[in-house]
Amino acid sequence: MYLIAIGEIFLKGKNRINFERKLMKNIRAILNLNPNDLVRFRNRYLLKIEQEPNNLKRVFGVIFYTRVIESKLENIDQAALSLISSEKTFRVSAKKSISLKKDSQKINEEMGAYILSKNSNIKVNLEKPEIEIKIEEISNKFYLYKASDITRCFGGLPVGTAGFVHLIVNDDVNSTVAGFLLMKRGCIISVSQDLPLLHKFESGFNIRIRGEKITDIIATDENFENFNLKQDEKMILRPLLGYTKEQIKKMYEEIVSI
Repeated sequence: MYLIAIGEIFLKGKNRINFERKLMKNIRAILNLNPNDLVRFRNRYLLKIEQEPNNLKRVFGVIFYTRVIESKLENIDQAALSLISSEKTFRVSAKKSISLKKDSQKINEEMGAYILSKNSNIKVNLEKPEIEIKIEEISNKFYLYKASDITRCFGGLPVGTAGFVHLIVNDDVNSTVAGFLLMKRGCIISVSQDLPLLHKFESGFNIRIRGEKITDIIATDENFENFNLKQDEKMILRPLLGYTKEQIKKMYEEIVSI
């Protein structure tokens, strides 16, 4: 079982449900899930599968995911203890609990005391622990995980929540990063030339290769170093304008590695 933390869509007010539906659809598409494999809660999802969801990092809107242990209230102490193997130092980082009627600090102290009473070979270290045990309560159940098990993702907005943009491809590296940033902001893109690395972020839609249309919102791969101001009635997006050549190269390498 995995816990998924979602990002900016939590801030979208009345439109939040539409953003969440799109995100859930994208997750199901990229992981090929059954309907009951993904359960939505407030700013958290539970993914009820056993295999590592490696492709989840390709879904924009996800902040992180991690394998978790599910526990009832009466078993939470033992669940926390079970996460420890040979570590010599630890800390507990819990969120405020409604069921326990305690703030996070109180839970941390009590859980830490229990672990110390059951394991004489371990000590508390709040600065640099070998293991950090995180605890969250969701719908009257508790989910525990190691901080070291967290897989960070890209955040952003789910693809399909911010309209359509046509990307004019001039340079494979710059255009790949520009397309990546547009998709991260929720855009469905079409491209003037194929950019193979972007297909892994499609999440249930296909990037079309086509020519420019009169009605298109256009994006280019211009950055600050090659920016050319054009007089044009069309809206032109330049997602790379705020980035240096080194930053663009670093993002491209990360895209390649996923």
